[in-house]
Amino acid sequence: MILCNLRPIMGNSLEMLSTPTLIALKNGHHDAFVEIYNVLHIKIFRFFQKRIGLHDTVKDLTQQCFIRLWQFRHTLSEEHPLEKQVYIIARSLLINHLKKESTQKRLRAIHIQQTEKEVQLPASESLFEMSGELTAAIDTLPPVRKKVILLKAFQGFTNKEIAAQMSISVKTVEDHVTKAFRHIREVVVFIILLLYFY
Repeated sequence: MILCNLRPIMGNSLEMLSTPTLIALKNGHHDAFVEIYNVLHIKIFRFFQKRIGLHDTVKDLTQQCFIRLWQFRHTLSEEHPLEKQVYIIARSLLINHLKKESTQKRLRAIHIQQTEKEVQLPASESLFEMSGELTAAIDTLPPVRKKVILLKAFQGFTNKEIAAQMSISVKTVEDHVTKAFRHIREVVVFIILLLYFY
């Protein structure tokens, strides 16, 4: 398909999202992508806005959605509406974002709880800040497990993303995460007890 032939097809938003436009996008026609963006970006922005209050986050997720659309254009199906496939990308990004937020909230809660325990110790016995205790605990992990937990807990990667990056199975990632958190809790408790009786 020649790019200039796209113009008559794109007379309105419904025609713009037709199969010929999808094929043009799959073939890497930048003008087709721009037209799709112009029609759908407001809808996708509002999709995120209804579910996430932070304006900057909504803008970032909207941008990521269309970046992924372009990056994975070759995987688009001609059997399904283009708009539906864009929303699938958006939902996937939303789920990943909410999972990352949930993980970060859990870590903040753990940090607060452990900091409260530390506050009960005499100041002279508090050899580490809480972040130092966590760092010490993480440093005792095996190298692979340490990398997994750093990606998961501090960079917000999903188990699937970690598995892809490290060329291991999702189940292996889950096992590393479970054992890492258990180990970290045990080491932090040990450090606190050690400080208390020092």
